[in-house]
Amino acid sequence: MKKILLFLCLILAASQGYSCSCAPRSTVKVNWENANEVFTGRIIKVDSLLYGNNGSKIYSYTVRILESFKQDFHKGWEFRTILSEDEARCDFMFQVGEEYLIYAKTESHTLVSSICSRTSLLKNVEHTELEKLKKLHQVYKSDTSGVRMIKMESNTAYQVGLVRNSFEEKLRLQDSIIYLLSGIIAVLIIVFFIILKRKR
Repeated sequence: MKKILLFLCLILAASQGYSCSCAPRSTVKVNWENANEVFTGRIIKVDSLLYGNNGSKIYSYTVRILESFKQDFHKGWEFRTILSEDEARCDFMFQVGEEYLIYAKTESHTLVSSICSRTSLLKNVEHTELEKLKKLHQVYKSDTSGVRMIKMESNTAYQVGLVRNSFEEKLRLQDSIIYLLSGIIAVLIIVFFIILKRKR
């Protein structure tokens, strides 16, 4: 039943042209795994002279990386371009001069970032999230297997994947609450019968 509900939500999102509606965000690890690059960065420029095939406006943000948590960058290579489309999509819209924690996906030599990911203003990010990212990056750097698996998918597939992950996270949370409440009810019933037996 839950899988059917999740499937219907994804179909509805697709039919509405990805008019974005995100469930609670997935975990730091899930977002880190889904992204090609994760970093903190400052937006230093925006170009809004680009247009998509359907006439929608496309914003091209230039971001300077401050600290990387997935992939590495070197001096002289710390700039990235992030594209965002304003036409009813899940693309994150940035503000010039602000600093962000960005979970980004590679698409056609640029990056995209979704509001369904954990991308957020850096000042709003909890310290614990940054610490988790540092630990994930340490594991990533210590991997000496020589093989890096990169998930290739379009921006649309990436957006749908994030929505699916957030809904699955919500369903898992609901399951945990149900199990917890069931356990509490079972304990109360046992206590009730013990008290009833003692009174007799």
